[in-house]
Amino acid sequence: MPIEHETVVSLNLILQLALFIALIYALLLARRREFKRHCLMLRMAFAAQILAILLLMSPAMGILLEPGVPTSFLVAEIFLHHALGLAVIPLFIYINLVYEKRLSPRFSMRSAMQAAAGMWVASLLMGFHLYFYLNY
Repeated sequence: MPIEHETVVSLNLILQLALFIALIYALLLARRREFKRHCLMLRMAFAAQILAILLLMSPAMGILLEPGVPTSFLVAEIFLHHALGLAVIPLFIYINLVYEKRLSPRFSMRSAMQAAAGMWVASLLMGFHLYFYLNY
């Protein structure tokens, strides 16, 4: 029995809100210098985000970006949201490889972490905007 589109979208919204809370908590852990817990929290959130992208967001994006749909601000926003989200993935992998000392740093870890967090939050906010625009 396939799940209705509205249910998938609602599940994704709930998950994204939970991930936003997890991101805030991870930032608090970093401020308290609890870096192992910070890293664990972000790794779990990142894994959940990858699953959300694959299972919940990709099917919805396929529906929105069918061939023949005219280009609009909405389509540009969807692509920017998508690009920011995808840009976080290699940056997150890089940060973890450097943290685990499997790769030597090419640039400041603090800058890399701030860039990853900024892109994730920007993509998240755009995702919330897209959700409310398309559903209300």
